[in-house]
Amino acid sequence: MKNSYVVNFREIMITVILSVLCGFLYIAWAPLYGVADGIYPGLGEIVYGTWFIAGVLAAYIVQKPGVALIAEMAAASGEFIMGGPYGLSTLLYGMAQGAATELVFALFRYKKFNMGTLMLGGAAAALASLGYEALTGGLAELSTGPMLAKIVIRTVSGAVLGGLLAKLIVDALAKTGALNNYAIIRKRMEKPF
Repeated sequence: MKNSYVVNFREIMITVILSVLCGFLYIAWAPLYGVADGIYPGLGEIVYGTWFIAGVLAAYIVQKPGVALIAEMAAASGEFIMGGPYGLSTLLYGMAQGAATELVFALFRYKKFNMGTLMLGGAAAALASLGYEALTGGLAELSTGPMLAKIVIRTVSGAVLGGLLAKLIVDALAKTGALNNYAIIRKRMEKPF
């Protein structure tokens, strides 16, 4: 009997390919964050949630343990290797964000991948990134008001751009038939009408 929690080669490949594509997106997105923050300090937090999409995207497709962490690490590695602006900290962010996203899906035993769970995964990644910034001193520089605003806006952005947007993208891909060999489709086919 085959273990349904074992990630196979095909699932690892789609996870890594999508994640590397997200790495390209992250590099392209970095200037937008900088411009938004330049217009008004903290405005960049609105678009920050995009950096959390890889783990949610891959986990929604594959629906197995470890996929969100692999995806975030692959995206962060791709961003770092391609010369992303944040250096080695990218890998630490990726690990924290992937672990937090993974924790959400683990809490639901990798069985519940609805909009709420996916948005919670994106929000968890946001909170993990903020936790990393708290450890490195980035949050300590802010006074209470701006710090709370940053936490709230980034968390909402993570839920919307990291979670909801991942759901919309995967659901659109699923309609094309491109994901027919993955859990997202297999589990839909198993459900009685």
